[in-house]
Order: sequence, then structure tokens, then C-alpha cells
Amino acid sequence: MKPQKQCNHAGCRCLVEYSQKYCDKHKQLDKIISVGNKYSNRKKIGGKYFKFYHGKEWTKASQLYRINNPCCEECLNEGIIRKADVVDHIVELRDDWSKRLDETNFKSLCHRHHNTKTSAERRKRTTLKG
Repeated sequence: MKPQKQCNHAGCRCLVEYSQKYCDKHKQLDKIISVGNKYSNRKKIGGKYFKFYHGKEWTKASQLYRINNPCCEECLNEGIIRKADVVDHIVELRDDWSKRLDETNFKSLCHRHHNTKTSAERRKRTTLKG
């Protein structure tokens, strides 16, 4: 008998062969998740923005800005000193592509503040569409 383990789906207690990820019930879910997360799929959906953020220009510009501004600017406004993890565009590239390498449009942020800002922008964008 081959070794078995539990299905990777949260809360499922079905046993599957060690070489499998999911039970028969959850195999379809695995296919849906893996298609959405594939690099090629994200690249196709992201278009020029994806290409820009993975290119040399942005990598160099964001590294240089983070060297000159090593602390999260939002945390500093709150009186907290925390290292910056990300350089963010104040005005989104979708709104003004010409400001993509303009340092006056950059802001050093920690992951917490970047995720908060990004999710707020997504909510705003979806409410404008719908």
C-alpha cells in the first residue's frame, strides 16, 4: 500500500496518495486556482504594466529611490520608524503612464501601507466600473 496524506483543501479529511494534492472532489478546484496564478496568465492580463514592473528601468529607479528614502513615508507621518519594502506610485500608472519614472510620483512604503493603498484603489476602481 502506498503512503497517504490528507487532501490539501482546507478542512477536507479525505486521504489521497502521497503524490496527489487533492481528492477527486477537489481536483477541479486545483485546476481553477493554478490557471489564475500562472505567471503567463498574470503576464497576459497585466500587459505593459506587468512588463514595466519586471523591467530594468523600474528595478533600478525603485532601488535608487528606496536607498535615498529607506523609511516608510506613511509610518513616518504616524511617528513610527519602519523600513520601506516597496516603492509605490502616488498617481497610478493606469491614470498617468507618463509619470512612471518621475521621482516626484514615488513614495516609499512598508507592506502594510502599500497593501492598504492598493486595496483602496482597487475598490475605488471597481465601484467606478460597476
